[in-house]
Amino acid sequence: MVTTLPRVLLVEDDAHVRRFVQLALEDLDIALVPCATLAEARNAWSAGPAAVVLTDLTLPDGSGLDLLSGLAAAQAGGAAAACRMVVFSGGVDGAAERQLAALKVWRVLRKPASVGALIGCISDALASLAAAPPGDAGAPPAAPARDPAVEFFGGDRALYAAYRQACLAQFAHDLAAGDAAMAAADGAAVQRVAHNLKSVLTMLGEGGAARLARATEELAAEGGAVGAPLAQAWLRLRQQVAAVVAAG
Repeated sequence: MVTTLPRVLLVEDDAHVRRFVQLALEDLDIALVPCATLAEARNAWSAGPAAVVLTDLTLPDGSGLDLLSGLAAAQAGGAAAACRMVVFSGGVDGAAERQLAALKVWRVLRKPASVGALIGCISDALASLAAAPPGDAGAPPAAPARDPAVEFFGGDRALYAAYRQACLAQFAHDLAAGDAAMAAADGAAVQRVAHNLKSVLTMLGEGGAARLARATEELAAEGGAVGAPLAQAWLRLRQQVAAVVAAG
């Protein structure tokens, strides 16, 4: 008898985070479908519905809220099978939580999340599809520990080391993307790069660089022209990231 594995759509534009989620969930009996944009996610959904959609809110071609709104409407109208919608983001405030509640989002999984949190979330989501309706959204994560291998990788130091090396190799592309965004005076693109770096640097245990990334993201989010404050913030951030790469 052939058993079809439940599909889980991962909608995340940061290659670092997609790789981390793939590593974290590789032992689950699921078919993980990674998507980097809303367009990819919609195409993947058209190819076959998913049991779980795990999506960031900040994406290159729009907001994850657009995807969630469409899925919620399809389910409410009976045009789609039951699906657990999970927001995977580090920037969910009170206003966003109210929007997500209105869309019947099943849980908010805050970045950076540990391996255990990811496994637990997806396992609970799949189990809930055959059980009673889910309860409240997930609780906020605990404060980061000093040891990122323990906090985010369940103590698996080999997994942490592999992830770190993959990130170090990718950082050059991230810095190039940030430089290009600054040259084009594209504040929204700078915000996306800083947003992604913030989560990755936190997971690597690089707290100082992560705080710089957060500050750069917040400056870029203010809108308007790309001026000297954002240029200085980006310069400090890229110097910190380059230092992380140099340290190995």
